[in-house]
Amino acid sequence: MSPERLERGYRCAYREFYRWGSLFRGAATKPDLRGAVRHLAYAAGWKKFEPVWDLLIRLRRAGMALPVLERVLAGSPPNERRSRSVEAAAA
Repeated sequence: MSPERLERGYRCAYREFYRWGSLFRGAATKPDLRGAVRHLAYAAGWKKFEPVWDLLIRLRRAGMALPVLERVLAGSPPNERRSRSVEAAAA
């Protein structure tokens, strides 16, 4: 297989894997709505908005997006995480 054909195959598979329909199907496999929304937010935010991430990185402003990214990856709002840790400390 030629390098060009391999590259074309990779790009085709990448486009197919990150289509909106594929992202929604992946989110639908999660056991609850929170997990589905988290999956969709992460996958779409990372792959569908790559040009935005590239721009933020080039402008050295990626740190501005860090709180949002951390919130998505944590899967719960900051206040909810804080109240859980306070409850655990009190127990």
